[in-house]
Amino acid sequence: MPKRKRRELQHLRQEPSRRKNYQLGSSAPSDIYRPSFPMNLLGNVKFFAIVGVVVAVLMVGGALLTTNGFDQGDPDILPTNTPTVSGTPDGSVTPSPTAAVKSFEKAETVIDATTKKYSATVKTSKGDFVIELDADKAPNTVNSFVFLAQQDYFDGITFHRVVDNFVVQGGDPTGTGGGGPGYQTADEPSEERNLKYTVSMAKVGGQSVFGSQFFINLKDNPSLDFDNPTVNKYYPFGKVVSGQDVVDAIGKVPTGAGDKPIDPVVITDVEIKEEAK
Repeated sequence: MPKRKRRELQHLRQEPSRRKNYQLGSSAPSDIYRPSFPMNLLGNVKFFAIVGVVVAVLMVGGALLTTNGFDQGDPDILPTNTPTVSGTPDGSVTPSPTAAVKSFEKAETVIDATTKKYSATVKTSKGDFVIELDADKAPNTVNSFVFLAQQDYFDGITFHRVVDNFVVQGGDPTGTGGGGPGYQTADEPSEERNLKYTVSMAKVGGQSVFGSQFFINLKDNPSLDFDNPTVNKYYPFGKVVSGQDVVDAIGKVPTGAGDKPIDPVVITDVEIKEEAK
């Protein structure tokens, strides 16, 4: 038989067989099309059941890790750059953690402590109060505070920590307690005491430098003074001389977790006034 004829006959024998194998409606097992890997997995019920169990186990495991604190942060472990006045009303002060919106390499020299005296009017959503700044005893601290105020650094910042009959604390642009201005200022030790309405800078426990966070004493707090037996000492650089009722009102606001006010108390502006001595 000629080769061409033989090839045509072979083709005719194969063609019906191909149509038969792809006839999906047939009931005979040999007549049903069976897809190859990986398409055959789409019809495998057991495969999808196993995948579902694995996904469920992973989700439950992730939830358990979160509730065990891996995503919540340990309140006993503070970042090394977290300003803090440690503790509780009978011991110390603690700012919450934050990160500054505005950042500076250092505070420029903006005051003249030898010939001028300075005050700051702090305008808040609860009203205004005035801080008389003590540039004689704490020139670098006052200079940093005035510099930041002139840069509108405090505008829009909240008092992120309020402890009734202890302190109100602000100066952190992130409102968490861990933020700062990008630079640090060294303590200026003095024998000024943390009396009611005096203002001191917050800092990391045991440190002798601070950033932008400050607190106002709501009562006399000798446990924060220069002669307290602990390493945490805070040196006042000013005192609220008017608007004490506003400070008291801030100190009475309802708070939630971390002593944070439920309804934010916002600093809208800090105006600096200078006068000749």
